[in-house]
Amino acid sequence: MIWVEEIMTQISVCLNETNSCLEALQRLRKADSSGWPVVDKNGKLIGIVTMKTLVESVIDNDCSFAELSCLQAVERDPIIIKPSLRLSEAWGYQFDLAVVIEEDGQIVGILNRADLAVALYQEAEFQIKELEAVLSSAHNGIVVINSDGIISSFNRAAEGFTRVSRGRAIGRHVLDVLVPMGLMETLETGKSEYSQKLRVGRGTYIMNKDPVIQNGRITGAVVVFQDISEIESVSQELATVKELNRELDSIIQSSSDGLLVTDAAGIVLRFNETFKKMSLCNAQDFIGKGIREIEDVTYVHSLVELVPQRKQPVTIMENKQNHSLLVTGTPVFDEEGKLMRVVINLRDMTSLNQLRQELIDTKRLSDKYHQELSELRNRQDTGGMIGNGPEMERIFELIRRVAKVDSTVLIYGESGVGKEGIAKLLHTQSNRSEGPFIKLNCGAIPENLLESELFGYESGAFTGARREGKMGMFELAHNGTLLLDEIGDFPLNLQSKLLRVIQEREFVPVGGATPRRVNVRILAATHKNLEEMTKAGQFREDLFFRLNVVPILIPPLRQRYEDIIPLLYHFRDKFSKKYGFKREFSSEVIEAFLEYDWPGNVRELENMVERLMVVSAGELISISQLPNSFNRSTSKLGGVSINTLMPLKKAVYEVERQLIDMALDKYGSTYRAAAALGVNQSTIVRRMARFRTDAKSSVSQ
Repeated sequence: MIWVEEIMTQISVCLNETNSCLEALQRLRKADSSGWPVVDKNGKLIGIVTMKTLVESVIDNDCSFAELSCLQAVERDPIIIKPSLRLSEAWGYQFDLAVVIEEDGQIVGILNRADLAVALYQEAEFQIKELEAVLSSAHNGIVVINSDGIISSFNRAAEGFTRVSRGRAIGRHVLDVLVPMGLMETLETGKSEYSQKLRVGRGTYIMNKDPVIQNGRITGAVVVFQDISEIESVSQELATVKELNRELDSIIQSSSDGLLVTDAAGIVLRFNETFKKMSLCNAQDFIGKGIREIEDVTYVHSLVELVPQRKQPVTIMENKQNHSLLVTGTPVFDEEGKLMRVVINLRDMTSLNQLRQELIDTKRLSDKYHQELSELRNRQDTGGMIGNGPEMERIFELIRRVAKVDSTVLIYGESGVGKEGIAKLLHTQSNRSEGPFIKLNCGAIPENLLESELFGYESGAFTGARREGKMGMFELAHNGTLLLDEIGDFPLNLQSKLLRVIQEREFVPVGGATPRRVNVRILAATHKNLEEMTKAGQFREDLFFRLNVVPILIPPLRQRYEDIIPLLYHFRDKFSKKYGFKREFSSEVIEAFLEYDWPGNVRELENMVERLMVVSAGELISISQLPNSFNRSTSKLGGVSINTLMPLKKAVYEVERQLIDMALDKYGSTYRAAAALGVNQSTIVRRMARFRTDAKSSVSQ
């Protein structure tokens, strides 16, 4: 805040009635001032002279500046202000030139209104820059819009929260930049809303919205959002620390050893009840005293001296009233190696047997913790599979439970979602992890060779067969796991034989007569709808039921939004290590990856990352290097777009129409589109008929 005394022209000597106009003019020129105060012989203010009044007086009296007294040019009754006045208060006075006078009547300066205006402008400019600096340094995200919904302020924290740069946000309409946060409703209603919790990814935010009101009129709105993820984490950590402190106090008080803690100077800080009993004294008087002042514990004095010198634990034996005490002093150092505490431990050796038993119990508890820790680590092991979303976490938890048993698992999912990786994870977390993991792609082997590949053959089973015969996949997977990938392509005429192996755990090789028993866990994977194939007679129903004991559906990548960026960086690091160079992705490329539909799922993402890293000429991969399919995807902005305000009923109608059109374009039939949208096929048909009727009506009008 600036005061009048900081910008005024200081006055050390005033003009008086004996000064001529020439002397007044010289004073003004020397001080580079537009006016000067004039006082009488008693020092009392008469008025002020200005360049204008001096010139006008000389002209009116038709004489020279030297001949005319400055009293002839005095402008009387000037505005008087105090030097301790704030600039904003001084601006309220109407003056071109004001005299600045102290409380005791001493004239100390002249204030020009032009100088006041410049100072006010500079002060306002400083306040604006100060406000911008405060907003930029604020930990909370702040967004301000004007009455038209145009963003006028957008701080650094808001950039991190929204992933939108300040330059891209300022000057644009809030609905064109950000997801709806209710700011336009705040403009309309003028109501404040506080403590609205908002979750974005794994972050938790508190959002407060207020209207900006000036002269009783709403001129804008502001939203402030605070990331409370760290606060919640710190709160949990604080609770943990408090709990640990309580546990520490409980441990100290429940210890069968006597414990006494001093600082580096030997001042007693803490003790437990056992120490009080073993010392046979009023230990309550110890707190705050130097250990050498306490005669009842003279056997401790030497320890407090020796421990800092030796900088290691020191132990002595002390006999006290038929008790043999083992007294140990232990130093406690800070990170810089400076002594902080000395811990004195008293142990009654008669309790040694009891302590031995406690040691056994403690070891048993330690073993239990090690076992629990090992189980926890096993539960957290995902075998390199990346999945941060709730759906993948649910699948990982299901795998951890199912892996411990030998139930048959059927893994569903589109091509490229990672079905083989899930199967490997099931194997590595099972009791068969030391055994073989064999994979057979049922769709990649001709039907006439598939039987021999699965079950093997005996010597001379057919023309061209090996003389010694051949082991099949089932025998190779003995005591391990067999993955039947693309089980939907398994020939119908061989399904009965596969069913027998699953049921009986035995098979007969091609050209053989004696059954062979195997101990194999069977996993199956497919991207096809086996249930529909069963209804159509393309897959045996009894085999389907045998395979579908534990179904696991792997969601496509477009439904695992939170996994895209971790997978992107995982594959980037993988290929950086493989090819020996580094690449980075621009923010536009990352946004395009997030908006893309990924019909090829994780496999397509991996291939795309490798392709971009290999063909990129520089270290930064830009949006221009993406295929055209990405450009089409990013232009859709998610497929459903509402670009203007409309009645909710109309908006719901438009969203339904767009979703049904997208589903029909993708799946080609009303049955599959209905399944994708989670409704009955009849609902899709009725909606399509309604859309056609509405379209005809609009054309006729």
